[in-house]
Amino acid sequence: MADARRRGAQAGVQADPGRVCRDNSKAKIMTMIKTKHILNSMHAPLRKVARLWCASGACVVAALSLASCIDEDLSDCGVDYAVEYMVEHKPRTNLQREIATELARPEEQAMALRIENAMSGVFTDIAHDIDLSFFDDNRLEWHQSAVIDASSASVTVYMPRGDYRNLALANIEKGSMRSVTGTDSDLTMAIGYEAGADTVNSHTCGFFSSRMDMHIEDRNQKYRAWLYMLNCAAAVVVDRNGQQADDIWGYVEGTASSFAINDSVYSFSRKPVVRTVRMTEGGYDCLYSVMLPSPDGTRADADAGLWRMKVYVKKDGKITENVVSVNDPLPAGDIRIIRVRMKDDGSLEAVTAEVGVSVTLDWKPGGSHDVEI
Repeated sequence: MADARRRGAQAGVQADPGRVCRDNSKAKIMTMIKTKHILNSMHAPLRKVARLWCASGACVVAALSLASCIDEDLSDCGVDYAVEYMVEHKPRTNLQREIATELARPEEQAMALRIENAMSGVFTDIAHDIDLSFFDDNRLEWHQSAVIDASSASVTVYMPRGDYRNLALANIEKGSMRSVTGTDSDLTMAIGYEAGADTVNSHTCGFFSSRMDMHIEDRNQKYRAWLYMLNCAAAVVVDRNGQQADDIWGYVEGTASSFAINDSVYSFSRKPVVRTVRMTEGGYDCLYSVMLPSPDGTRADADAGLWRMKVYVKKDGKITENVVSVNDPLPAGDIRIIRVRMKDDGSLEAVTAEVGVSVTLDWKPGGSHDVEI
């Protein structure tokens, strides 16, 4: 991993291609990978890398001839190939559609605007940063990351012909879920919550990923990879119905704990509890969270639901626990808004159809996880 990352750091340096072609060692060939650009925002960082190498005496003159490849076995000679990474647009549409469907009444428009603004950095087609890994025979050969702040990034690299697996992630540096593990192999590379974490914070941005097989031949080639959103969001909008509460807070349960990038598969081996973020507007409260998706399908016990939002209402010194259960899947790239109405005892009743609410009055802390009061 360290060697591959050093090779990525050398991306702005071009070495003698003739020496590469004469040497059959693929490990040495891979050190010749050259990133030409990732949009304009990468030009300065790459120039900086090149300057650092020149300052250390390792800068190689780029005007060396390719003549030494002539009359030799060209199987190890590299070629330039281009990859364009595109961020999908669908999540933004999903957000706007759900808000228009669930928060259509005039008195709900102020809260609808608050939710749209809060989610604009999550359901977006703009990636802050991009993280690229290239694997040969399940082994990491090259890694590069850069800030792009754009909806697409064009990368040109120089590699010997062969078969590669390319895995890409976006917004890893910006986001709150930076635990990327198993990076030495495409078979084990995954992103998830930190080990040992029980109660975790809501994600602060959308995460995106792509995967692609690449067959490099003796000619310039172009590839396109779409970056698809891998997390989602849920929000409970509470109509206080003229009631006053001392405090309202909540959690989301029943969602994934990690995502295997190569196979595009979510793991539910752990049971993370995701904190919600509270917003208040007029007579409404909103508790929302951004997290990994729920399981697919439906659950036999509909009352328990595929996933749940636990909402705690503190009123007159007592706490009421409201478990909002949803038996419909919450997929990646989507948002679910659930409307509920508060009663005078702090309990909530569902306004959104096909949602169940179980209530515990005068609830006391305890159970499977610590509830922060």
